[in-house]
Amino acid sequence: MSVFASPIALDRYLVAGSVSFPVQVRCGDDSFSDLARIAAEPAPDAFVLVTERTLPRAHIARVLRHLGTAAPTCVRWLTGQDVPDRAAPTPGSVIVALGGTRVIDAAGRLAARTEGRPRLVYLPTTLRAMSDSALSLVGPTGPRPAPLLVRIQLDFLQTLTPDAVRSGLGALVRNVLAVSPAFHDRVADRLRPDARYDTGTLASFIALCLEVRATLLHYDPLEQGPAMAFHYGRTVADALRGLGSDAPRYGEATALGLLVAARVARLSGLLDEEGERAHRELVARWGVPMELPATVTADDLLAALRRGAAPGMPSPRRAASPGRPTLVLLDRPGEPHTAGGHLATEVGEDVLRAGIDAIVGRGAGASRATEDAGAAAEGSPPAHGPVARDLAAAVGPGRP
Repeated sequence: MSVFASPIALDRYLVAGSVSFPVQVRCGDDSFSDLARIAAEPAPDAFVLVTERTLPRAHIARVLRHLGTAAPTCVRWLTGQDVPDRAAPTPGSVIVALGGTRVIDAAGRLAARTEGRPRLVYLPTTLRAMSDSALSLVGPTGPRPAPLLVRIQLDFLQTLTPDAVRSGLGALVRNVLAVSPAFHDRVADRLRPDARYDTGTLASFIALCLEVRATLLHYDPLEQGPAMAFHYGRTVADALRGLGSDAPRYGEATALGLLVAARVARLSGLLDEEGERAHRELVARWGVPMELPATVTADDLLAALRRGAAPGMPSPRRAASPGRPTLVLLDRPGEPHTAGGHLATEVGEDVLRAGIDAIVGRGAGASRATEDAGAAAEGSPPAHGPVARDLAAAVGPGRP
């Protein structure tokens, strides 16, 4: 992946109900120098770095080197989905989560169960965490403490494979379809099926996701009202992710969830043909598969949805009848459907099965869609350009 050499700096306060926290987007070696100073205000007893062994050692060493200049630092390794309780952090500690969504969730749980609630700093290392999970106050098991700081170091993305970058764009595509359709064409022009982006373009994607979060979380920090738009496509995606070894990657599952939701909405008389086509066009530009994996059948997916095998939406959520999952649906792009005062609509099995037909394999359909998107991308304006232009496009006039 090519890297944009110029430094990037974007500062935003994310206000979510009665709490707020700063989000900083940075890039470049020099930008690490102020990390320890910011995280050490007021002075902590120690830094507790929560991370996992699969993370590149260079990332861990770099963060430890800088934090160690401000306070004693220890490492707590993620085991499974959590951090062992031994040697719990002191209330005067700062817990620093260095990693993807799993690490951020685990660090939030560690802080919540520690006496005195130590401060939290998020250092996300994946595109999904940078654009979505690190910006949310709701984890898979419910609310989590607000962080002292979310520091997005774009340098961490340099070690990701194109597949990992592509998978991490799920929040961007979801946000455009469910919240900010005015950005559809602009984002479509920048998406590349080969997932090779410069750092400035990735920064603009993250900036757009941050602006969308800031808009909806201001009055709905726990994502129970309008911010449930962030769960668009999630019911089906979580069911797919719960299929064990047959589960697709996060981004692929998200894409399939969006396509199913669009078809269900159209069959329910909500979304029109043009709205569903906008979904398919954007997902094709994204470059992810648009059909179920060969190892997963429609019956497998229906069974997972019936039994609630996936974590689903954080509680509280609208109660559904037994065997009838709820989906966030759209009346039109950017306008979630409301049913009984909720953004989660109960869907019958017949309509859901018909909706799943949108992602059932039909030979080479998915590969043709990807090839078409690639050809279109080659003929469109380059998705690379000066950082100032990229950030202005994301947060300038016309933002949600």
